[in-house]
Amino acid sequence: MFCRNVFCAFSLFFFAVLSHAAANDQNLRQLVRQQSATIESLNHEVLRLNQELEGAGGSFEDLRGAQLQIEKNLAAPIVRGDVKVTADRRGLIIAVLDHALFDPDEAQLTTAGEEILQKVALTLSGGLAKNPVMLEGHTDDQPIEGAEGVTNWEYSIGRAVAVLHYFLDVQNLAPARFGVAGYGEYRPVASNAAEEGRDRNRRVEIVIMPQRSSYELAGSSEVS
Repeated sequence: MFCRNVFCAFSLFFFAVLSHAAANDQNLRQLVRQQSATIESLNHEVLRLNQELEGAGGSFEDLRGAQLQIEKNLAAPIVRGDVKVTADRRGLIIAVLDHALFDPDEAQLTTAGEEILQKVALTLSGGLAKNPVMLEGHTDDQPIEGAEGVTNWEYSIGRAVAVLHYFLDVQNLAPARFGVAGYGEYRPVASNAAEEGRDRNRRVEIVIMPQRSSYELAGSSEVS
């Protein structure tokens, strides 16, 4: 009788061990499947990011190539100091001083200003025809004389909008590519203490972005 009880107890213990092992094996299999799915998902994400980086790299290469052509087209105003072409994380930036585009205290383009923009439009309708473009107006810190109720906010965005209308109405470029912003006096590139610095701060920047930056234009018509 004692042996029979011992045998039964041992059988129950062995069955419990097997059941526990089977449960552990099932849990382990489920864990392995979950980890495999996670690894596969991560591999897809790495592949997607690599493809985006390759695309962005090519787009930046296009911008760098276009910079040389723009500098050639705008050689004369660049030498005069009216235009400066640079590149940063945003893309290709063409900064045009306001006196090269407008008469003093006006927001209507001069003939000379249109000639500069026409040369920029050659690139925007050519090699960079699909790139999004942000037009950013900037002023110095001086109040607008003789314009009651008009601040540097309105003034900066008004001049950016004037450039926008030239590209849309005269050059017939696609409106969906463009965004407009006015920054007033709050993003200076030089000191406003002297006229030379204030002259440099009064500008419109034409920012040509990589193609993959088009999402940045959503809701971009703003005064910041």
